[in-house]
Amino acid sequence: MELALEAGAEDFKADEQGYEILTEPAQFEAVHKQIEAKGIKAAAAEVTSIPSVTVPLTAEPAITAVNKLLESLEDHDDVKEVYSNAGFPEDGAKA
Repeated sequence: MELALEAGAEDFKADEQGYEILTEPAQFEAVHKQIEAKGIKAAAAEVTSIPSVTVPLTAEPAITAVNKLLESLEDHDDVKEVYSNAGFPEDGAKA
């Protein structure tokens, strides 16, 4: 996805579902517009928080407790977004 880098993106990740393009929030709109101008439509485009450090969770009680906390925060009417630096196991636990 050289196009993303030419548009000003910092990095991109490719997987079987598509591409994830990473850029600074201040550059998001410009990069997004340049990519769409080339005829590539995004399935989703948003500014989000990506943790620089994750805390791996391996113990089941910790995984359960963090999941419960995240769900409670997400269900709260005054909360718009919930971000976490918890590193959940790859075997189906909530990320």
